[in-house]
Amino acid sequence: MYIFLGWLNLVLLVIASLLFVVRRIFKNLSNKKSPFALFLRKIMPTLQKIHPIIGFSFIVIGIIHGYLALGVIVLHTGLLVWLTAVIMGTIVGVGKAFKIKQQTWLKFHRPLAVLLWALFLLHYFNPWLI
Repeated sequence: MYIFLGWLNLVLLVIASLLFVVRRIFKNLSNKKSPFALFLRKIMPTLQKIHPIIGFSFIVIGIIHGYLALGVIVLHTGLLVWLTAVIMGTIVGVGKAFKIKQQTWLKFHRPLAVLLWALFLLHYFNPWLI
């Protein structure tokens, strides 16, 4: 079961990352009226709507995955992935609670997403490095 949850979290991570990727692709398109650009514009609101749900699901499934895999929560590369996701969610929550401009908290959220991917790859290829 923990293997399935690990793969499910990878799928969630990819889907959550699509919001950033789709926005960047759309922003850099020269023809914003092309069918491809219109398709991207059409899926962006859906990605925006599901992004927080996916992030929360990633955190919940991640801790369950780790507990089922190890039987205890210990310092491990997976815990670093999970903590990074929790920090990302906390930044968003604090930003919204204190009505901080989105551009301000995104300056922290996006680099943490890169760190999350790096830690995920480390976890996948060498889970017991630490």
